[in-house]
Amino acid sequence: MTTTKGQLRPASIDDAQAITAFLISLGLVMPACEDATRRHWQGLWIDNPALAHHTNTSLGSVLEDDGEIKGFFGNIPQVSWLGDKPVTISSARAWAVDPEFRSETPRLCSAFFDQSDVDLVLISSANPPAGKRCLAFGGAKMPQPEYDNILYWVVNASGFLSAAFRKKGCGSFMASMLGLMGSMPLDFNINIKGRRPYGALDNLTPVSLDGVDAVFDDLWMRKRRQMPDTLLASRDAATLRWYFGLGAGRDDVRFLRYDEGDMLKGYAVLVREDAPAIGLRRMKIADIVADENDSKIIQALLAGSYDYARARQCHVLELIGLPEDVRAMAQKNKPFSRPMATFPFFYKALTPGLGEKLANANSWYVTAYDGDTSLI
Repeated sequence: MTTTKGQLRPASIDDAQAITAFLISLGLVMPACEDATRRHWQGLWIDNPALAHHTNTSLGSVLEDDGEIKGFFGNIPQVSWLGDKPVTISSARAWAVDPEFRSETPRLCSAFFDQSDVDLVLISSANPPAGKRCLAFGGAKMPQPEYDNILYWVVNASGFLSAAFRKKGCGSFMASMLGLMGSMPLDFNINIKGRRPYGALDNLTPVSLDGVDAVFDDLWMRKRRQMPDTLLASRDAATLRWYFGLGAGRDDVRFLRYDEGDMLKGYAVLVREDAPAIGLRRMKIADIVADENDSKIIQALLAGSYDYARARQCHVLELIGLPEDVRAMAQKNKPFSRPMATFPFFYKALTPGLGEKLANANSWYVTAYDGDTSLI
C-alpha cells in the first residue's frame, strides 16, 4: 500500500506570504518585501483581466505538512481566443517541491494536468523534468519546432563578446580586452553581410505602458478576424497593460507602435532581460503583431527594435517564437541563432476536439508573451 506525505489543498491569496517564503528558501527569485509580495500575487490572482472568463478558478496547489508548505504548483489564469471563442487557460507558474517531499510531485502534477474548469493547461518555461511530467500526464510539445531556437542580432559587438568571454570564465579585464579585439571582425561580418534589420522608421513611436490605449483594442479585434483558426493570447489593451506591468522591469517596457493616421497597424513589445553576472545588456522582443502580418510593418518593427536597443546601449536584441511565415520575415534579416538548453513549451488540451486542433502548428501564434515566459 502506497502512503502519501502531507496534505494537498487549493492555494489561495492568503497563502501569498508563506508561498513566497517557501519559494525563496528553495532558491527561486521572488519579491522580497511584504508589499512587493502582495502586489505580485494580487496582480496574478486578483487584478487579472482573464478572471472574467474563468469559473471556479484554480490558483494552484499547496502541499502542507504540519502547517508548513512543502510544495507549490502555481497557476496563472489566462484566456486565449479561437475566433470568437474564448479558450480558458491555466499557465504554470513557480513550481517547487521540498527535496524530502519529491515523492509527492505526481499528486501536484495530477492537480495541475487534470483540472476540470479550464480548456487548456500550459507550461511555457519548462525545464526537462517539467517537460517529461507533461508528456507523462497526457500533454504534448507545442508544435513549433523552431521555438527553442533563439534568433538574435548583435547591437554592440565589443560588449556582446566581452559578456561571452565572461560567461566562459574570463575575468572582467581580460574579457573586455578580448571583446574589444574580437569586435572588429564581428562588426565587419555584421556590416558586410547586413546582419541587422533595416527599414523605414517614420511610422514608429516608442511608448510606455501608459501609451497602450484604445486603438490596441481595434487592432486586437482585427487580428482575431484575420486569424480565426489560430489560438491567440488576449491582446486587448487592458490585458497588455496588466501582463507587462507585473514584473519588476515594468518601467523599462516599451511598446514600439506602428501607426498609419489614426489606425494602429502593429507593434513590438521590448523588455529588458540583462544578465548582470556577465555584464550583458539584453533587449528582447517579447511580442510582435502586425495587421494582416504585413511584411512591411514587421520589417519596420524589427528595424525600430534594433535602433531602440542601440539607443538604450544594449549589446544584443533577441527574438523567440512566431509562426513560420512571420518568423521567415525575421530571418531575412540574417540573425544569428542559438538553441535553448531544452524545449520549454508544453500543453495539454482538456476539452474535446481542442487537442486535435492544437496538434497543427498553424493553430499557434506563440511568442514570449504566452504563458509566463516574459514574467521570469
